[in-house]
Amino acid sequence: MRKKVLLAFDDPGGGLAVISVIEELIKIKELELKIYSGRLSEKFLSGYMYEKIDSQIEEKEAEEILDEFKPDIIITATGGGNAEQHFRNLAIRRKTKSIVILDFWKDYGRRWLYADYELKNMTDKICVMDEETKSEMTEEGFPENNLIVTGHPYLDKIFNQKKVIPDSGQSSSEYRFKKILFLSQPLKIMGLENYNVHPLTVFMEALKRHAESGNFRYTLIIKPHPSENELTEISEISEQFATEKIEIIISEENDVIKLIKDADIVAGYNTIAMFEARALNKRTISLSIAKIRNSLSDAMNRAGIEISELNTDAIFNCLNQEIISEDTKGIFEGGIRNTTDLILKELNLN
Repeated sequence: MRKKVLLAFDDPGGGLAVISVIEELIKIKELELKIYSGRLSEKFLSGYMYEKIDSQIEEKEAEEILDEFKPDIIITATGGGNAEQHFRNLAIRRKTKSIVILDFWKDYGRRWLYADYELKNMTDKICVMDEETKSEMTEEGFPENNLIVTGHPYLDKIFNQKKVIPDSGQSSSEYRFKKILFLSQPLKIMGLENYNVHPLTVFMEALKRHAESGNFRYTLIIKPHPSENELTEISEISEQFATEKIEIIISEENDVIKLIKDADIVAGYNTIAMFEARALNKRTISLSIAKIRNSLSDAMNRAGIEISELNTDAIFNCLNQEIISEDTKGIFEGGIRNTTDLILKELNLN
């Protein structure tokens, strides 16, 4: 009889991490998979059979799903809603094995916001990206024995595919044209709630100065985050800084990879899309708008993401450097294999 594996994820970051493992699990004939996806992750599941699930659900819905499927193991991501946590809450009560795949280096405790058990009593096995993440989570009260260093499945996938080497962006005309993709995010979730000057304004001041310092022309594509609904401030900044040398477009394109491939430089704060940019060997600049964990800073450095202080001079100097991005193939290896091995071990299949 095949082992039953229930997989649930909501937000895109978690969805990408879990789906990277699904691509391996689906090849294993001893497993029967049942997939539940939130709205924002559905676009990654082309070709897969799956059920939709809302970010916020009643516990009864999770109970009905488990009663019908009767999984041997539950695998979840850590989205902002309560759906994934309902499955984990029921897993501990029903003594069902539970594996959680972490997808980013921040907000560890918040990911268990809806838990009805104390962290010290959890039975979840948590797949974490590296030893530094494990140490940070242990300091926050997560049981050390429940934290398994597997690596990041999605980064393993994208950093070890064939690379697309970007063009230099140089033009034969009197001007040098560059296209910059700016990955916006809600400032509140970045830890920046009170500010006098929007970080995008600081970036635009540096870009304007750089364009005026030489024969540069820029097209700036601003990609709002899916959860960024209020764009008034971004629109006002765009209108303020649009000039003959700087064209500014607020993009409605949903395919971030397409936007990355079309850019010469990718800039923003800190998001998984910046790692996607580096996996495609794009020059990537992160603006330091708030304190981040050492684990995230180290991961960004490994990926070759340049971190700039949030001031006009620092950003200008960064833009003024001619850097040829190095090939990143080979970093973040092992995430898929290690996570798959852990799942099989929990199911007594290896």
